[in-house]
Amino acid sequence: MMPMMMTAIDLPHLTDKDDIAGKTFLVRGALNAPVADGEVVEDVRLQSILPTVSWLTSRGGRVILIGHLSGSDTDSFAPIANYLRKHIDITFITEYANGAAQSAVNSMRNGDVMLFENLRKYEGEKANDSKFARMLADYADVYVNDAFPAAHRKHASIVGVPQYVPSRVGKQFQAEVANLSKALDPKRPFVFVLGGAKFRTKIPLVEKFASIADQIFLGGAIANVYLQADGFPIGQSKRPETIPDLQKELESQSLKLPVDVVCETPAGDSAVRNVDEVIDDDVIVDIGPRTVSLIEDVVADAKMVVWNGPLGWYEKGYTQATDDLAGILAESDAETILGGGDTGAVVLDDYETNDFSFVSTAGGAMIQFLANETLPGIEALRS
Repeated sequence: MMPMMMTAIDLPHLTDKDDIAGKTFLVRGALNAPVADGEVVEDVRLQSILPTVSWLTSRGGRVILIGHLSGSDTDSFAPIANYLRKHIDITFITEYANGAAQSAVNSMRNGDVMLFENLRKYEGEKANDSKFARMLADYADVYVNDAFPAAHRKHASIVGVPQYVPSRVGKQFQAEVANLSKALDPKRPFVFVLGGAKFRTKIPLVEKFASIADQIFLGGAIANVYLQADGFPIGQSKRPETIPDLQKELESQSLKLPVDVVCETPAGDSAVRNVDEVIDDDVIVDIGPRTVSLIEDVVADAKMVVWNGPLGWYEKGYTQATDDLAGILAESDAETILGGGDTGAVVLDDYETNDFSFVSTAGGAMIQFLANETLPGIEALRS
């Protein structure tokens, strides 16, 4: 049995005290990278798995990589395999159900890496089928979860496999938990910036951080909800079907709403308006320059800034405020933690991850971790 070392929040993690050489490690990676025309078009998540793979193979471990791919023009891991081959030697296995890959696994040598086909091709993955989870576990001596972006999902490879085999978190998972946990006991002054449009998950986050952050700024479609609840017109802007009671948050001294916004008119033009001047046919598509200046002034004195979600409708090209904030944070002396799949996609077009203190690879998992201080994938490793 491998000795169990814990992180600050009581998670077993890889350590040099572990017996690595000759052991087979089933590594659940964050392999859900965007693919177009058979090519990986954004590789941040794929890069994040490499330190764990390298750490294991350099110590004689045998690695089986598993993960899922969705939302792209293919459900095959062939483009993922082609990308990974630029960095590591791998064998791509397309069929592994019911022990079909056992002979190939048995022939692995120390330091070898194998990639199993997309888990989502099997119904047992999303269904958290116990037989599917046990089948995956049977391939390995140790399970390693390095897929923090998927740790909010109750799928077989996240919560099922750890029931059947000794389990650890990988290097990226460990870094995600360590860095995001800082927001729960932050350096002060602490500024929280929240954008995006996931109303159901982000409204509880506003409620929580209104009492944690010294100042919390809202942008993106989530700001529309609070502007409307505070009596400001939002025209035809994105909003949820029903507006919950937000009076408590609106009365919080820490909550800061936009003072100006960029609106798209019916003619397709854009106009900067004060928030009390939005007209019926307007669609709010970004926060305005005065609001960005207010954030910049506050960030100048901050010791920590956490940012999740774009501040504008980036899919339609409204990225000015998001770009401006990225530049502000890249130059800031504060500890800067960024996250959200959309945020990373926009910011990392112009900046490197080392321009900030930490860039999370997670979207929904980051939101849920900050809101609940745990995730299904974390609880599976604790139990």
